[in-house]
Amino acid sequence: MPYYIAIAGGSAYKVNTSGTVVALSLPSGITIDSTRPARMAILDKKIVLVNAPNRSVWIDRLGVIRPLGLRAPVSPVLLSAIGSSTLSGTYKARYTHVVIDPDTLELLMESPMSPLSAAVTPASQFLCAAGVAVSTDTVTARRLYRTVTGGSAIVFPWGDLNGNLATSYADSLADANLSLVPAPDELGNPPGTQPGSRMTLIREFKGYLWGVGDQDPDTLRRSAYNCVYSWPSAGTFDVQPVCADQYGITGLVSRRDEFGILKRDIVWKIVGSNPDNFEFVKVRDSKGRGCFAPDSVVVIDDIGYYLGGDGVYTWGPDGVNSISDEKVRNWFSSDTYFNRSQYPNAFAKYNSKYHGYELHLAAAGSTNIDRSVFFDIARKTWWGPHKTDALVPTACSEIIDSSGVVIPVMGSSAGHIWKQNQTGFIEGTDDIALDLITPFHNDSSPNVEKLWGNFILHSKIQTAAGDMRILVKKGGLDATAAYELSPTQLLDRQIFRTIGNGRLVNLQMLETTASQGCEIYGYEIDPIFEVGVR
Repeated sequence: MPYYIAIAGGSAYKVNTSGTVVALSLPSGITIDSTRPARMAILDKKIVLVNAPNRSVWIDRLGVIRPLGLRAPVSPVLLSAIGSSTLSGTYKARYTHVVIDPDTLELLMESPMSPLSAAVTPASQFLCAAGVAVSTDTVTARRLYRTVTGGSAIVFPWGDLNGNLATSYADSLADANLSLVPAPDELGNPPGTQPGSRMTLIREFKGYLWGVGDQDPDTLRRSAYNCVYSWPSAGTFDVQPVCADQYGITGLVSRRDEFGILKRDIVWKIVGSNPDNFEFVKVRDSKGRGCFAPDSVVVIDDIGYYLGGDGVYTWGPDGVNSISDEKVRNWFSSDTYFNRSQYPNAFAKYNSKYHGYELHLAAAGSTNIDRSVFFDIARKTWWGPHKTDALVPTACSEIIDSSGVVIPVMGSSAGHIWKQNQTGFIEGTDDIALDLITPFHNDSSPNVEKLWGNFILHSKIQTAAGDMRILVKKGGLDATAAYELSPTQLLDRQIFRTIGNGRLVNLQMLETTASQGCEIYGYEIDPIFEVGVR
């Protein structure tokens, strides 16, 4: 059955499509900071969780949580030749810490290699490795590797020292009996492994995980193919410009065939399908159009959407483009509507029911992310700003319910998951009100007094009349409500009285009946006559 991982109050939970919640156990020493947004990626049926935990982790299908990387041995083994046996030659050795599934014997994790030991030359003796360190992580064995006789650095699997207690291992296995396959060459720990650091961003692209650590925010790292725990040093890339600001990489965008690396002032991309042909390319027209909010990044129909410093941008086949400049630039570039200092904390999701990009922000003067705007992709129109009263949102996403229906959801500061697009229009016993305020209409002549004609409303026919009210303001920008109109929701078209005189007209539409639906399709004011300038 499908399930989701939720982070709340410093704990991790497994939530299935029926809403059953199971608390998950964190490994010893790993804690979750509830003030930091959790960021996740999926690879090889494993969920990787970063940023919120003090040490990145991965979660398997049973809900078992493990560190994303095991700490590497810091000292080499001490090789010696002992006793009488059959091994002769000159050898060196390394070892790693491993976690092996006891039932399937599958290798679940392996640490980076220890340093290479000094050479030892047994003569018809056993080869002994002493000083095999006990891991501070929970491991099932230490895996030893050694060279063939006379080998300089390439090591082959030698044997496993089971458990995490014994510190020495000896045998006289002949070179011919070693594995033909050398030790893995892509072992390495992910960014944010050092004490006091953490991985802040994570995405999957082409079967690889890509991450950024807070100690090197200009550096992008990738994992080995289809492997969550192995992050080779060869997969390290400095993204220019380096040290240009304190933020570094601020967003990752995984499209079908291109991988975007966003900074605040520029966008790069990786093209290719594997390490042999991965190529960094600067995205054209991206200067000054970078990302301010890591969690605002959403990919819809292979187009990346994200919040920049002065608006919302898309990145697709035709480069980087603003979708807010033409009509709503002032929403994002002024301090009138939103708290721009909270842009780094904004988050977004795709609303599949209405096919749009929903961006959640903080109102001007507030730090609560309880405002949102909606971009209708099909119609290229913006809607909002909207206000959320029932909760303080902390995250958003989409889930699939037990019937297979995709539903957008919001996480709240109280630890609840709220479903959107529901038909009830009620929360408990409280109504969920519609409160729509139109622009100040001026008929392209804001300085001219006008006689505004009949108001015509088009709306969806509902099963009940409701208590919809329309407050009419006419005059200047300081106009107050002159009167109310009271439409019924049992009709699809209603014609009301002449609105009256004024330079401008503003309407506020309210519906506060519990469980009452309301859909406004449009409205008209006809005719409009110019009276003159006073």
